[in-house]
Amino acid sequence: MTTRRYLLQATNTFAAVIVRNDDSKLLSRLGHDHVVRAREFTSTIALDVDQLEQMRFAFSFAVDAMAVDEPDDRVRVDLDPDVSSRDRKQTRDNMLGRGQLDAKRHGNIDFRVDGARPADDGKWLLMASLTIRQKRFEFDFPVDIQIKPHLRVRGEVELTHGDLGLKPYRAPMGTLKNKEELTFVVDVDAAPL
Repeated sequence: MTTRRYLLQATNTFAAVIVRNDDSKLLSRLGHDHVVRAREFTSTIALDVDQLEQMRFAFSFAVDAMAVDEPDDRVRVDLDPDVSSRDRKQTRDNMLGRGQLDAKRHGNIDFRVDGARPADDGKWLLMASLTIRQKRFEFDFPVDIQIKPHLRVRGEVELTHGDLGLKPYRAPMGTLKNKEELTFVVDVDAAPL
């Protein structure tokens, strides 16, 4: 048994969701795709490098601390970095509102991994869950894992708003709307302790 401990910090980790604008709507030209990144979290990962199947860790982050459409984040996921501060504020207000994440009543989102299993393509499937608005949703998250000497975990998974008990944002009368699909992206760089 070769157990190692790693420190997972928000400064070394990119954990985000890409939300796409539904370009079939009448006023879609007024909208844009978004990237929302988790910030201000820390976690310790204890990992037996010979038994990755037993990987377990969790972290929580405050909903109102999430970064919305920051230029560097947008570049990282191949989106145009030019979004006005007014549009970023409006997107953030919509995201935190009662019809979406409802930050006043549900201040945190929890991400958890309770094991992993090898996939056919050389990747690993993390047995992951997100707790949003106090409801837990489980899913498989395909990732690449490297251990040399930092722990690197990279991957992305497609989910839907419905998978997470949410509805896509839509403006009055549906003239502007987000798509149902969501793309979750992680790039963990955890330092050995």
